[in-house]
Amino acid sequence: MNGTSRKMTGVALIAFALAATTALPASAVDQGAIDFARKVVDQATNTVMSRDPLGAGSSRWTGAETSPKPVKDATIAVVPCPLALSVCQTALADATAAAEAIGWKVIPIDSKGDPAVTQKAVEAAINRDVSCVLTIGSPSRDIRAQIQRGKEKGIAFVTGFADDPREFGGDIGFGIDQTAAGKLLAAYVVANGGGNVVMFTASAFPQLGERLQGFKDYLAEHGGDVAKVVEDVEFNVGAGASDLITKTQALLTKHPKDSIRWVLGPYDEALVPVLATARQRDRTEIKALGFDGEPVALDSIVSGGGQVATISWGLEWVAWAGIDECNRAINKAEVGVNKDFPLQLTIQSNATPGKRYDPGFDFKAKFREIWAAAE
Repeated sequence: MNGTSRKMTGVALIAFALAATTALPASAVDQGAIDFARKVVDQATNTVMSRDPLGAGSSRWTGAETSPKPVKDATIAVVPCPLALSVCQTALADATAAAEAIGWKVIPIDSKGDPAVTQKAVEAAINRDVSCVLTIGSPSRDIRAQIQRGKEKGIAFVTGFADDPREFGGDIGFGIDQTAAGKLLAAYVVANGGGNVVMFTASAFPQLGERLQGFKDYLAEHGGDVAKVVEDVEFNVGAGASDLITKTQALLTKHPKDSIRWVLGPYDEALVPVLATARQRDRTEIKALGFDGEPVALDSIVSGGGQVATISWGLEWVAWAGIDECNRAINKAEVGVNKDFPLQLTIQSNATPGKRYDPGFDFKAKFREIWAAAE
């Protein structure tokens, strides 16, 4: 072999080695992403707190150890998300039960997902001199004018599981870190092979956007090249199933069979018409992911009905904390003491149809204890 040949061989070997080393990281990164996602999924199928680090944590009390004395015989208004959704009906029932436990009466308000309806009803509650307006899953931005008028009359405004009313003059916003919930579903997708994802979005409710953004954030930070969001589909919550059906039909026409693997909905009930439409088109390869741990989702997960994962979370805990925060705001005490709440990635291995999500901590007893001990 002459010198030129030896030099060429050496160059070729170096080039081959460089090619090999540059090719390795992509697969290594992907496998690392999959391994980390599996760790996150394993931990999250047990209950964690929403602000725990990914892949770590457990259910525990993060609230205050004392309370101001409960205001006697107060009447409050409770505004959940639209009562057409079962999760919102449950939120109202939970807040009502907590109010009764502290000795209060509740004026329920159905927002119907319409800011004008909400504003009119809250105005009426203000005229009835309620002590607090508690919104749960219903954005305070929709009642900003009412917050300003109500504060002039000394009414407290507390928002859980949505936005922060302090921006509009209210007292406190609190709740679950909903971006964390989206991250857990993204980890599930990565841990289960990844693929293309379509997201259904509903901009009318800020907390829904936070959930979906969390999904995207996880893929950007930890997803490697395993999964990709290929389209966002906006729908109108107030229009009900019809808009979702129309949007899904267009989606399935645009994306042929086997081109998308997952659909992500901002809440479980939105997936019902989506999956029904997919079945009619023989698109059973598409698997669905949602939020709220609703009975319809648990049944689908266990029976193989198309949904494979949901986020169950401590909304009952949030509702009781809302009453606690109202009491603190009415008393002009420190608010925002209920720091965090539990959630769980619910899949086939841990889904329990017919049973409500149990966070593993008796928060009701804790609230009753601190209320009873208040002087």
